[in-house]
Amino acid sequence: MSGPCSGSAEVVAVPAQVRLADAVVASTAVRPAAGRRRPDAGSATVELTAAIPLLVAVTLAMVGLLGLARDQVLAQGAAREAAREAAIGGDPARAAAAARAALPPGRPARITITAPDRDRVRVSVGLPVHLPFGARPVVVSATAVAAREPGPPPPPTDR
Repeated sequence: MSGPCSGSAEVVAVPAQVRLADAVVASTAVRPAAGRRRPDAGSATVELTAAIPLLVAVTLAMVGLLGLARDQVLAQGAAREAAREAAIGGDPARAAAAARAALPPGRPARITITAPDRDRVRVSVGLPVHLPFGARPVVVSATAVAAREPGPPPPPTDR
């Protein structure tokens, strides 16, 4: 029963006095012929080595996009708060302070408050965003428009 088989593998012969469980394991043991390797041996390692940097780059890009979306939401909230403050009769300094209060502490921002006419106020907030991979920073901006409220301005409050 021992001897070469057709193909590139050899079958191991099992002596008669071996237990049944050992015989099943030994009879299924197939070894490659000496000196011959499969042509695709190690290809999974090479493919994985090439894929890992790509997966890291895609992950960093997604984190950068999430940061960009978060900063857009922050800019929109700050513009809305400043427009609301300016609409109730607050001066531009109070409106700018309301916008800065809506942002994280120490976050640089460009705040522009304009009155296109007597009845409306427009506030624009721009936030610089640093992207991964050494890309040039971009500025996300948001604009909010509010109708001016009639009546006297509210008294100043300490926030």
